[in-house]
Amino acid sequence: MNVTDGIILVDKPAGMTSHDVVDYIRRALKIKRVGHTGILDPNATGLMVVLVGKGTLLSNFLTGMSKRYVSRFVFGRETDTFDADGTVVASSSPGKISSGDFEKLLDNYRGEVEQIVPPFSAVKRNGIASHRLARRGEKISPKHKVVRIEGIKIIDFDWPEVSLDIRCQSGTYVRSIAHQIGRTLGCGGYLKNLRRLGVGPFQVTAATTLEEISGSKNITDILKPLKNALPAAPMIDIKPQYYGAVLNGRPLYKKYISGGNYAGDGGVLSLLMGPENKVLALANLNMHWRVLNKLGPSEIMGSYIRVIDEGRLRSE
Repeated sequence: MNVTDGIILVDKPAGMTSHDVVDYIRRALKIKRVGHTGILDPNATGLMVVLVGKGTLLSNFLTGMSKRYVSRFVFGRETDTFDADGTVVASSSPGKISSGDFEKLLDNYRGEVEQIVPPFSAVKRNGIASHRLARRGEKISPKHKVVRIEGIKIIDFDWPEVSLDIRCQSGTYVRSIAHQIGRTLGCGGYLKNLRRLGVGPFQVTAATTLEEISGSKNITDILKPLKNALPAAPMIDIKPQYYGAVLNGRPLYKKYISGGNYAGDGGVLSLLMGPENKVLALANLNMHWRVLNKLGPSEIMGSYIRVIDEGRLRSE
């Protein structure tokens, strides 16, 4: 395979860690430079945004994107991990509740929500991951964090199981929602299964399976170019004679620009484009788009954020 640079949308299967997925793609593509934009629990399925080659240089700009999940909660039991992988530590009759009453309860989980951080998590305590301490049997005092849940709605109600469509900020523990609702109801609850449907602008419907990746004869069929990684960022075309100046970080003069779709107010993250629509660099343009065409050739347009050189115009 002739691997270039870009992003791959992967539909992760259950039973693999996010690191397993990265290792699989490294082996399949025979490339070391592979990363991802956010961990998905081993038994969860769904969308992972995987960065390949120079795509890894965009990691800081792609982490922290909002997420969308479909989840299945079970009530009447509580586990030590807050999900189906854990040991049942308490059980109680879930009783009966109508879908209408459950919907009213969900009002407490919209907007800013204080979550209990699961004891089996990657959050560090005194430099050690909580899950390592928990597996040693050490008692862990509860930690809390505030997250934003942008939307939560019932998609299937078959009490004591409920499926929910959840849109939330990065870093939200969906299993903590199940746990805390169970505590509110007094019967316990846990996350039975989880599937990630979306990450920022990316959707799992556009994702590729690992089998399709390893069986592909033409990686360009599944590798999206770097311009697709930041679809909201304006693209600014650079004149060919100034590619080297941009790659060497020289002041970004107006004369470098040949065109583009910039429509920002200033301070907007923009893609500086080179040959074949490949990204030369990321920059913040400090000019309002209305005055762009009125500026002289020696006006400095903004500052560089990072040189990318997707087209590999300079030797590495």
